[in-house]
Parts: sequence; structure tokens; C-alpha cells
Amino acid sequence: MPNKLSTKLAALMLGVVAGVIAIFAERADFLMTGGNLTPLGYINTYTWILVSALLFGFWGAIITTEIQAMLGLLTFANPLSWLWPFVNLVFALAVGIIVIVFSKLRANAKISTKLLSMSIVCALLDIPLVYLVMVMTLGLPFVVYLGALPIYIILQLVPSTILAYFIVKALKRSNII
Repeated sequence: MPNKLSTKLAALMLGVVAGVIAIFAERADFLMTGGNLTPLGYINTYTWILVSALLFGFWGAIITTEIQAMLGLLTFANPLSWLWPFVNLVFALAVGIIVIVFSKLRANAKISTKLLSMSIVCALLDIPLVYLVMVMTLGLPFVVYLGALPIYIILQLVPSTILAYFIVKALKRSNII
């Protein structure tokens, strides 16, 4: 079992990886949508939240997510970079709590079960948080929110979960972690 310091350092490294990917993904999102939608940045962030939570637990999810968000903020990855540390923290806390629940109640659950449970919680959190970003922060009409919400929920449940699964399996198979 890795010690707490090495776990936190590994989560920090995942945050840096996620942050570097986000720099490019969120700039591509900006070029495609003007910063109003961030599908590539979204998939990147939530993939790494899931991976880090599964591999490093509660604090891992928070460390990875906040490092990634802070790198985006420092490099002004998109016009909403100032908001991501707060929004991502909500997701990381929720996913971290799910990991704790699994560790107490079903420690031997399959990776896919844990990832799907965490992803469903994130998808449910999308309902208020996408509203916060799109309607309250960007001032977009409610109808735009209603149209975008299913897209973000699907992005959470499908590509983020699948990518996280393959990343976790690859990392475990490689014995890096």
C-alpha cells in the first residue's frame, strides 16, 4: 500500500497532466464555441476526477482537480477559468465521498461499478452546476441550458467514464501505481 505522501504526489502529478491537457482542450473549446461550451475540457476534467478518486481516494480527487483547475486559471485556458476551481471542487468532493462509501461498504466492488457510481453522481450534479455556469454566470437563456444539459450529462456518463476505465486499467496493468 503506498504511503500518504506518495499518494498525494501521484494525485498532484495527475493534476499536472490534466492541467496540461486542459490548456489545449479548453483552447480548442474556445475556438469552437467562443467559450460558451467546453466539451473537451469537461471530458478531460471529469475523466481525471474519476481516475484520481479511484486510485487515490478522497484527497486524490481534490488534489488532482484543483491542480488542474489552478493551471487552467494561471494560463487563462478559457474565459471561465476563474470558475473552475469552485465548480470542480464540488464534483471532487462528491466523488471523494462516493469512494469513501465504497471503501466502507463494498471495498471489493468492480472498478466499473465504482466508476459508474461516481459518474452518475457527477451527472446528477450537472443539473444545478450547468445551470450555474450557463444561466447565472454566462447569462444564456434558460432554453440554452435545457438544450445543453443532456449533452453534458451524456459527456459525463459516456466518454469520461469510458476513458477513466481504460486509464485506470492501463495504470494498474503497468504497475506504475
